[in-house]
Amino acid sequence: MKDDFFVFDNAIHMYKLTEDNVDFQHGGIERTNALVEYAKKFSGPGYPYDDITGRELAVEDAYRLMFEESDTDIAMAQTVPSHGGWKLGFSPAENNWKLKEAYPDRVLFCGGVDPITHGHYGAVNEAIRQIKEWGAVSFKFYQAHSGGVHWQIDDRQVAYPLWEACLENGVNNVQFHKGLAFNTQHIKDLAPYDLERAAQDFPEMNFIVHHLGEPFINETINIAARYENIHLALTAWINQYPVAPRAALHAIGKCLLHVGPDRLLWGSEAFVWPKVQAYIDLFAGMEMPEDLQDGYGYPPLTDEVKRKIFGENFARLMGIDIEVKLKELYGNGKKKGKKAAKKAARHGK
Repeated sequence: MKDDFFVFDNAIHMYKLTEDNVDFQHGGIERTNALVEYAKKFSGPGYPYDDITGRELAVEDAYRLMFEESDTDIAMAQTVPSHGGWKLGFSPAENNWKLKEAYPDRVLFCGGVDPITHGHYGAVNEAIRQIKEWGAVSFKFYQAHSGGVHWQIDDRQVAYPLWEACLENGVNNVQFHKGLAFNTQHIKDLAPYDLERAAQDFPEMNFIVHHLGEPFINETINIAARYENIHLALTAWINQYPVAPRAALHAIGKCLLHVGPDRLLWGSEAFVWPKVQAYIDLFAGMEMPEDLQDGYGYPPLTDEVKRKIFGENFARLMGIDIEVKLKELYGNGKKKGKKAAKKAARHGK
């Protein structure tokens, strides 16, 4: 908990880039290098990236970085079912499930399947298995593979059976990587246009879009503004702020102006960027400059807005009562004991 903000991190990833998971024949090294270079580009003093090449994150290290060294209260461990270069994906489902199993009071499990890798029926069956056996409460999807191989969110034969299976098994939040193509993925295949028909056809499903679909930022925001079941995760934009603050403020400002603060979600993209607390402190102190408010109509970044983004919005989507969770974690809704001591030491008190 940061000050009075309940911090619910929508996007942390248990990466596995060990030699046995890298697909050397299908661009695994190139894809890994591209990811590291992206993180390096948007890293600076106080906001370092971690070169995760050849490594696998242990659950103990994830807990330390997320809950002992930051003010994060709870988090969602997200599978990254991107198989173009990694046999089990960059962040395999099993690795994220293990983090949830180790720390069930703080971690929710977001599963992941892919209808190209798993096949049409295989993806549905695997999704159901992850729900029933591993307790998946959401799913993350990557639609584009190398060389232009892809699938669409609004494909009635390929995608709709997945949304139907999720709903039938109690999962009504699905998430998508949009934009940010790597290697030979085709950027047009990661455009947000296929969200519209799916959002219309499945009004009871919440569609969460990551990265604002960069470079399709205006299009993504326009679509989200018109469909109340589309939500935007600010993943990557918070990470870009230390290097490109005005670009990040424009993106966040457009979201606030057109979509509003109730459908925006916090996500740190840990653990490629391992210093989670630095980004929490950054956003807690972030302000919308007056020239952007006056010149573009962007709303101010008030504490009420930040409170919603930091955790209230995602807690509502996931059906979590914040007061109950705080009492479960800290007693009387407040941090105390060892946690409070660590927080005081971290802030020099």
